[in-house]
Amino acid sequence: MGHFVKICGLANADDVDAVAALRPDAMGFVLWPPSKRAVRVEQLAEWTPRVPTGIRKVGVFVDATPDEVLRAMEQGGLDVAQLHGRERADDFRKFPRPIWRAVSLRGDGGAKAQLAPADLAAIDGWSVDAYLVDTYSPSAPGGTGLVGNWELARAFVERADRPVLLAGGLTAGNVREALAAVKPWGADVSSGVERTPGRKDIEQVREFIKQCRAE
Repeated sequence: MGHFVKICGLANADDVDAVAALRPDAMGFVLWPPSKRAVRVEQLAEWTPRVPTGIRKVGVFVDATPDEVLRAMEQGGLDVAQLHGRERADDFRKFPRPIWRAVSLRGDGGAKAQLAPADLAAIDGWSVDAYLVDTYSPSAPGGTGLVGNWELARAFVERADRPVLLAGGLTAGNVREALAAVKPWGADVSSGVERTPGRKDIEQVREFIKQCRAE
């Protein structure tokens, strides 16, 4: 059946319905106000009941407290919390919902792709259901559209003790190459299937899913 597929950054009702009809494995919603793709919990409460059973509804959070995350998940009908900020593992140790921890890989800066201490420190002490590896940017915690270092991502996959989703500059045109190089559990895309920030190109979404699920 191919790789796990998450379509992230859904920001309007039409896209939610159109993407849900394509049956990705997960759909992501950004609950970080500075994002161009930010949505409100009140919107999610209207949209998520229309998403078919079996598609995981993922909330993307940055530096929110456990109470804030859980409240948003309950009110917005979300299944998974994806954490992109400087959250502390101890604060989420008893969190009652699945957690995906995002890691923006920096590498050690050498000629050979090698994980940096900061890459490993980002997952130290966390007990999560999956990791998401993204491209590091000093200006944003994710969703930059920058293509990552796939050799570095492969090194992370080999070290991780949990499933890993690959993100960072993926498109329908490069995702098969990326999956072959990194060998992750699945792929996460946001800007790579957009017309404009927050507006999906549904044909690109369709092709992205097709490429991820091709044997």
